[in-house]
Amino acid sequence: MIDINLLPEESRTKDKLKPASQVAVKSGPGFNQDQLFIYAIPVVLGVFALVHFYLAFNAILKNGKLAALSRKWSQLEPQRKTFDTFNQEFSVNSQDGNAALVLTNQRLLWAQKINKLSLNLPAGVWFNDIAINPKVMTIQGSVVSLQKEEIGLINKLSENLKADAEFSRDFSGFELSNIQKRSVGGYDIADFVLVGNIKVK
Repeated sequence: MIDINLLPEESRTKDKLKPASQVAVKSGPGFNQDQLFIYAIPVVLGVFALVHFYLAFNAILKNGKLAALSRKWSQLEPQRKTFDTFNQEFSVNSQDGNAALVLTNQRLLWAQKINKLSLNLPAGVWFNDIAINPKVMTIQGSVVSLQKEEIGLINKLSENLKADAEFSRDFSGFELSNIQKRSVGGYDIADFVLVGNIKVK
C-alpha cells in the first residue's frame, strides 16, 4: 500500500528508526517434547540391553568359575579325608598331651597329695592303683581286717581324706564308688574304689 502525505515537508514527522534490539527476529521451527521422547526411547532401550548383556556375561563367568572350583574340590576329596583322619588323631593326642602338661605343672602338688594319702592310710588298708586326669582322681585299694571291720576302715580312710584340709581343698567331692569282697587264704579282703572330683581352676 502507498501512503501519500500532503503536508509541507517541514511539517512532516519523520519516522524514528527502531533500535536493533526491538527488531523481531523469527526463529526456525521449534524442537518439541514429542520428538525428544521419540529419540530417547531407542537410547534407553540400548542402555537396558547393554546392562542385560553385561549381567548375563558376568553370570556366565561366575558359573564357569563355580564349576571349575567344584571339580577341583571333588579332586581334593582323598586329601581331605586324609586330613580329617589326621586331625582326629591329633585331637586325641593333644588331649592326652594337655593332661600330661597339667600333671607336670602340678607335680609338686600331686606329690603332696600322694604323701597325704599315705599319712591318712589306716592299718590294714593299701592302695593297688592311683589314676589321675584333669577331672578325676581314682584310687583303687584293698583292706583286710581280722575283726571283720573292712567297711569301717574304708569309711575311716574316706573321712580322713575329707577332714584333711590341705588334701581336700582341690577336690569338690571324694566318694566311695564300689566295694567287692573276696577271700584269699582264709582271709576276707574287700576291694574298693574312691573317686575324687578335681575342682576346675
